[in-house]
Amino acid sequence: PPSMKSAGEGGRVMYGTIDQGGFATANRLDNRYGLVAELRNSSGDRTISASAQLRKRIAGAAEVSVAYTFTDARDRMSADCFNVTCNLDFTPLDGTLDDRRITTSRFEARHKVTLSAVTSLPLRFQFGVFYNGYSGQPYTYLVSGDANADEINAFDGNDIVYVPKNAADITLSDPSQYARLDSTIQKDPCLRSQRGRIMQRNSCQNYWITLLNARLSKPFTLRRGQSLELIADLFNVTNLIDSHWGIRRAGSLSGDVSLLKLSGYDPVHQRGIYDVLPVDRAARDNDATRWRVQLGARVAF
Repeated sequence: PPSMKSAGEGGRVMYGTIDQGGFATANRLDNRYGLVAELRNSSGDRTISASAQLRKRIAGAAEVSVAYTFTDARDRMSADCFNVTCNLDFTPLDGTLDDRRITTSRFEARHKVTLSAVTSLPLRFQFGVFYNGYSGQPYTYLVSGDANADEINAFDGNDIVYVPKNAADITLSDPSQYARLDSTIQKDPCLRSQRGRIMQRNSCQNYWITLLNARLSKPFTLRRGQSLELIADLFNVTNLIDSHWGIRRAGSLSGDVSLLKLSGYDPVHQRGIYDVLPVDRAARDNDATRWRVQLGARVAF
């Protein structure tokens, strides 16, 4: 169980102590054991999803459609690893180890819009254009280090940042870094709205994602009722047209974002001593930005 609630950082739950060098020691019931994890079922996780679609055929040779999907997904842990230790290490701790709060799931795409137009061309070619737009992945700002001294992922960190109200509400190893931290908070609505508290897990969201694809296909009739269809798919059409278009940007390219680094402990205010880490909320995701072509063939028999 937690050993105490700190007076600073919004009453952060502590499982041990942090020394002046920023190294944590957990208060274990029995020091002969390292990590011992218990798996059990719990209730409360839920997903609500609603979709609507309109389709229209035009002159028998073309079809257009528009669809919208709303999703509200909440869970205690967005398990995206294949073992217990990995999920404990990389799931931000919102609440206590025994009672995690139900918050937004990492897998949620709150809004999704799909548009498509398909038409027949001469020589039995078919051409289609498809637009997909959807909300970016939720993410959390973390402390690099073990801010609650539970010795779980003590290096990379899975403890959520406390968002300070002002310069006096946080202890920095270099107080001049507060201007940079304050600028980051002011620019991000999810941080700005949570000043004076440990932020909620997955309460931040990456940029809206837009993707325009195209498909050209042609069927061929084979013997005995068999058919062959040749297909060419082009992904991210706008980036092919202009390298400055169709760029995918994200505040987080690899999940959660480390905003602060634990470098010591302030016993007077009962809170960590931190360094401010650089954050790029407009980082370019080169792999997702590149246009790509996929060629395929489909045989029906």
